[in-house]
Amino acid sequence: MPIDTSPQKFVNWCRSTLLTFWAEHGVDRRFGGFFEQANMDGSMDRNCPRRVRVTSRQIYAFAHADTLGWADHKSLVLNSVDWLFERCWRADGEPGFFHLADETGKMLDSRRDLYDHAFHILGLSWAYQASGDPQVLSLAKQVLAFVEEALAAKNEGWYEDLTQTQPRRQNPHMHMYEALLALYTATKDPAYLARADEISQLLTEVFIDHDTGYLFEFFNEKWQPNAKNQIEPGHMAEWSWLLHQRQRLAPDNGNLTPADGLLPLAEKIGLQQNGLLLDQCDTHGHASAQTCRLWGQTERLKAHVILAKAEPDPKINGIIKTIFTHYLQSKVPGLWVDAVSAHGEALSQHVPASIVYHLVSAAAEVERVYCTKKNS
Repeated sequence: MPIDTSPQKFVNWCRSTLLTFWAEHGVDRRFGGFFEQANMDGSMDRNCPRRVRVTSRQIYAFAHADTLGWADHKSLVLNSVDWLFERCWRADGEPGFFHLADETGKMLDSRRDLYDHAFHILGLSWAYQASGDPQVLSLAKQVLAFVEEALAAKNEGWYEDLTQTQPRRQNPHMHMYEALLALYTATKDPAYLARADEISQLLTEVFIDHDTGYLFEFFNEKWQPNAKNQIEPGHMAEWSWLLHQRQRLAPDNGNLTPADGLLPLAEKIGLQQNGLLLDQCDTHGHASAQTCRLWGQTERLKAHVILAKAEPDPKINGIIKTIFTHYLQSKVPGLWVDAVSAHGEALSQHVPASIVYHLVSAAAEVERVYCTKKNS
């Protein structure tokens, strides 16, 4: 039987199959928070250390689903916010969220990481949109204030952590951009949009190589690109979607120019004949990793969907078909294969909970552009 590659099929799978599984099995009802990953048989991996940001990524996913009317997840969202602050915020007496916890929620790594805090702001911003609880919004602002006070760099952007670890990376800045857009959506405060625009300017001036158009990942303390850099086509697609999302939220003088070249170039250097987008390329456009993770395919899908003006074209249906064919054929409903080879061979031994964020974000974008139009 041929696979249904329609946008509605993808939205339905994420809305029902995906979130039903993770709401029932992905929540640790003994110690709180969310499990880091599942085993391929559907059982949860209880021994794996847990990145605290995964809880905020799951908060985002269930809160966004709630705002779309997919299901009532408010209690799950608010209980998760409570756990996050009771167990992980200032747990050692110092400001900020720690990085890594054991099964019981005990701190394993006290690092205050920029990438982590971007997702805490994102999750809390969406939790406020879902709940309307002003205390949740206050917490989101409190986390942003910590980032600005403790991690802001004098030469633009933020440091990786409190010890100013190198290399500096574009990826946490991309997610801070995403988090600031979420705060703007929640509050309509133009200050958050202005701060986001500062990061898109950094994208234009620093992150994108002026000679090749590639998005570089790693830099030294002076924002000079590392000699041996790395290109991730999925991040190029993700930035393309985010820049168009910013324009959709507030069509003014936002920096949309880089979006014109990022997605086509990502596909030029990373797209395989079988429709899979590679994880990594070198600065010459040659594959440096023969793997293709699910998240990169969802970001490519979002980047194409936000540009769509009519019914799904064959390219969008083709991306959805690729996602179902190579990733969503697990014997356990709600799970997936996280990574495949460039030839489509399954490589994963576990299912990371962090990818729920990518799937829900993609499904929300697909529904916004296609499904709600058909139902209106």
